[in-house]
Amino acid sequence: MSNRCLVFSLPTWRNGHSVVIVSHNLSAKVVVITGGARGIGAQLARNLVDAGASVAVLDRDLESAQRLVAELGSATAAFEADVTSAESVIAACGAAARHFGAVDVVVANAGIAGPGSTVAAVDPADWRQVIDVNLVGVFHTIQAALPHLKVRGGYIMAVASIAAVIPGPLVSAYVASKAGVESLVRAVRIEVAGDGVGVGIAYFGLIDTGLADQMLTRSGLGVVLPGPLGKLASVEAAAAAITSGIARRARRVYAPWWVGPMLDLRPLLFLADRLLAVLPSVRRVIRAGDHTGVS
Repeated sequence: MSNRCLVFSLPTWRNGHSVVIVSHNLSAKVVVITGGARGIGAQLARNLVDAGASVAVLDRDLESAQRLVAELGSATAAFEADVTSAESVIAACGAAARHFGAVDVVVANAGIAGPGSTVAAVDPADWRQVIDVNLVGVFHTIQAALPHLKVRGGYIMAVASIAAVIPGPLVSAYVASKAGVESLVRAVRIEVAGDGVGVGIAYFGLIDTGLADQMLTRSGLGVVLPGPLGKLASVEAAAAAITSGIARRARRVYAPWWVGPMLDLRPLLFLADRLLAVLPSVRRVIRAGDHTGVS
């Protein structure tokens, strides 16, 4: 079977979880997922096991990671890792390589929403924590995995967001971190081109996870985002996009459908800065964020 994949939108069920049906061959591949115990990471692990891969679930919540491994079986293993610590991620990647014999793919998925307030009001420590997890954590993950991936001609997938390219008042730390991930990935892609390592980036809109709920609730943006921007896409759709990207060694994947066209229209997105700056509904939530500094 070819290692290209076809993704269908028909759901099936396993152990109470909805999964997207995928058809591909990832047998003999070892995939490391950070932030793998829940949300997109957990659904991705289910997809990959179904595709024949072995999966190392890395998470700072080892107990949750172990519960997922108990569900998925012997093709998986749980490892504790804090992506803000280079030493922790190096140790976890090394342990995964020893356990499975190799690492072929790493998915830098760990992330947090962070505070929902203006730059004037936000606690600098809260702002910095988002950068440490979402951007520095991706750097640590890629750096720790590269020695293993270069041996195997492996593949990196870093999870970013459409927030990398659109303005994000009240969530400045989050949008800055995701823009940073995009630039980091582009740099790494050039650096490892001669090593046979593929590098991809996942651009997601709002996905139906706790992170998206926190972001919308804390910032108040959920009531002002227009059209599809404020609608939640499923975890299954996001995980299916990454699964497809791994199988194809894609440079870019996205979910939901509107993210791709928006990325292609990136030059026009600069007009959104002026539009959002004058919308009364946006001004109201900004004034609220200026006074509360909710974290």
